[in-house]
Amino acid sequence: MNIRAAGPADVAAIAAVHCAAALTAYAHIFPRDAEAPTPESLAPQYAALLNDPDAAVFVAEDSEVIGCVALHPNADVPSSWLFSRLYVTPSRWRFGIGAELHDRVLDTARARKLKTLHLWTLEANDRARAIYERRGWQLVPGRRLVNGDFDPPIEDVLYAIQLDRTPTPERWSTYPR
Repeated sequence: MNIRAAGPADVAAIAAVHCAAALTAYAHIFPRDAEAPTPESLAPQYAALLNDPDAAVFVAEDSEVIGCVALHPNADVPSSWLFSRLYVTPSRWRFGIGAELHDRVLDTARARKLKTLHLWTLEANDRARAIYERRGWQLVPGRRLVNGDFDPPIEDVLYAIQLDRTPTPERWSTYPR
């Protein structure tokens, strides 16, 4: 597996990975009749990220793109920097790909001398929350409504990580490198 910076040619593949992962990971969160994302609906968001000169978007690939993650400025979080869009093709879950992508973003943030990062994740996404918490992320005050049309409404919760206090990945990774 290789992790590299994403480019414009990767937009469709990244959107497809995001879509497949979201449909699998969020199946227990969103009602069956909720409008599902499509690669076509997600592609413009990735194109915009790749056009942001301050953003860093990475892909994991073997013979094809199998994961993605982004680091980008965001004025709506206290640090002004957001860790986002960590998605891995479901058939490749539990192989350490997400951990490698996570670590690449933290390394990039440290290289940019950032002290803190934030991320939003669905409150009901217990699997992702457990992964982030094992990696040093801490729940902080902050919520945002994702979709209020459902009962109960679907909300994101906010996490932060202090980069200058978090061990480097080699000290806490549970996956072989």
